[in-house]
Amino acid sequence: MEFSPPPPPPPPSPPPKGRWADLPGDIAISVASRLQKYMYDSTLLTRTGLEPWAQEADVCALGGCSRSWRRACDADCVWEALFRRRWPLAAAAGGGGGGEGEGASGVQGWKALYINHHRRTAVAISGVAEFVENNLRNGSLEAEYYLKAIANLALMRNIGFIDAQFFLLSRNYSAITNLIGLHYSIASLNIPPNEVYEALQARKVEERKVCVSLYKLGRWFYGFRLPDESESHEISLSELTMSEGATILAILKRGAVHEVFRLQVSLVDINK
Repeated sequence: MEFSPPPPPPPPSPPPKGRWADLPGDIAISVASRLQKYMYDSTLLTRTGLEPWAQEADVCALGGCSRSWRRACDADCVWEALFRRRWPLAAAAGGGGGGEGEGASGVQGWKALYINHHRRTAVAISGVAEFVENNLRNGSLEAEYYLKAIANLALMRNIGFIDAQFFLLSRNYSAITNLIGLHYSIASLNIPPNEVYEALQARKVEERKVCVSLYKLGRWFYGFRLPDESESHEISLSELTMSEGATILAILKRGAVHEVFRLQVSLVDINK
């Protein structure tokens, strides 16, 4: 019995007309640029769950659609705007090593500068976070280590609020590290507390709690020294961005001085 050969496969269908990949280069770059021009507001961030670095993710996702889109999304004008939005001080100083358009785009491109600066920032801030985590003792951190972490962050002139959110307000670290990111954002970066609160919500750490404990020397009363005193304040990270939290942040900023001989921050739930 003879078998007839299978029929040849049908010819490939012609590409559809009007594909996005067929856009001229200048129009494609314009579309990619509009992604980075979309500046989120805090209300939209909380409502939709968007991260502050969603623009970068959108640009990279669009660049993965085709070679032509990748060329458009790698354009200097796109990544220069992203770089300036995230690190305005570094951009003003010359793009972290290059000039404005001259050294930045001329030597290695703004996308490469963005990636390199992100990596350097990650190493620097992660070092502070690891310093905090390594000095936790039974879920508690002494004030001297807390203040040293804040001081080390303040020495990093080129980091901004997006960096604090990305690296310090992460659930991968303890609530104490989250607290340091919150405190640094308000005290050093001068971010309004309501914006910090919305960032806590977006990162899903707003309900984490810490306990601030003070140990004070006993007062003198008619020639007799009274017993030492102690007080504790249990508070959530979201409450620290409100009016009652300002007092606690002031206590932490002051540290163990004068009558306060010991100050520590503890985790309320070590498993969260």
